[in-house]
Amino acid sequence: MGFNPGRLAAAPTPMAGLALGIASLGWCWENSGLFAGQAQRLGAVFAAAMLLVLLGKFLLHPKSLWQDLAHPVVGSVVPTFAMATMVVSKAISGPVGAGLWLLAVLLHLLFLLAFCFHRLRQFELSHMVPSWFVPPVGIIVADVACPGAAMLPLAQGLLWFGIICYGLMLPLMLYRLIFAAEVPDAAKPTIAILAAPASLSLAGYLTVVEQPSPLLVSLLLGIAVLMTGIIYLAFFKLLRLPFSPGFAAFTFPMVIGATALFKTEACFRQWQLPPQTVIQLHGLAQLELAVATVIVSYVALRYVLYFNPLRQRALVG
Repeated sequence: MGFNPGRLAAAPTPMAGLALGIASLGWCWENSGLFAGQAQRLGAVFAAAMLLVLLGKFLLHPKSLWQDLAHPVVGSVVPTFAMATMVVSKAISGPVGAGLWLLAVLLHLLFLLAFCFHRLRQFELSHMVPSWFVPPVGIIVADVACPGAAMLPLAQGLLWFGIICYGLMLPLMLYRLIFAAEVPDAAKPTIAILAAPASLSLAGYLTVVEQPSPLLVSLLLGIAVLMTGIIYLAFFKLLRLPFSPGFAAFTFPMVIGATALFKTEACFRQWQLPPQTVIQLHGLAQLELAVATVIVSYVALRYVLYFNPLRQRALVG
């Protein structure tokens, strides 16, 4: 059987979020000290394969990309393609990795501009969903994956841009979720993204700021743990929703929560906080890593089962 380019059109754009979750999970497992870089590289390989499928779709069917960017929900998750590319670039050493990182940053900024263009033209409060944090705040992934000192000024600028956007958007998002119309079932998986911005801001901040502020670290840590705990409770309902490619939204928020805790643990050790505090934080980080591993594995399995060729033939038949 020959290659059928038409099949690429069926690849769901939210799959980039799963690629981001898988790549980030492999990297996060390196905190265990057991894999010597192998987990990070393995996660990057799986993620890169998924990204190449989506890249083929975007190149062969550019109209579908523009349609995705115009959609109030799907358009907000398109930047996960660039975010996943940034994480993959961290597994590549030397100028190639740095070049891929820079290309991914530029691509993310283009996706952000396109998202803002469409949403400002047709803004409705009821259209807001937690995935709207992805275009402006998700750029902080560039800080976590920053390739070196040469890119540090750019990374720091992106960090403060993302944190300021988070601070401005969070009250409006909470107002929308509490007082506006209920989030449609098709978009409910994006609720899990509420757990990501504070954790991502904390992880990025601790990566590129040489002397972090104890006050800001404590504030972001408190919000991150609170939001993650809320989403743990929300999973009792979210996981009962009918499967859709949007389940990819469950993955990265869980992984970046664990990543942020491991980075905070290292910061606490540097500050020479009481050993008991550090031990407790390490235990919480390990717990979040275990939960993240279960969630990413579950979503990946559901993707495999959903897009199984035998299932697709049965549906067609």
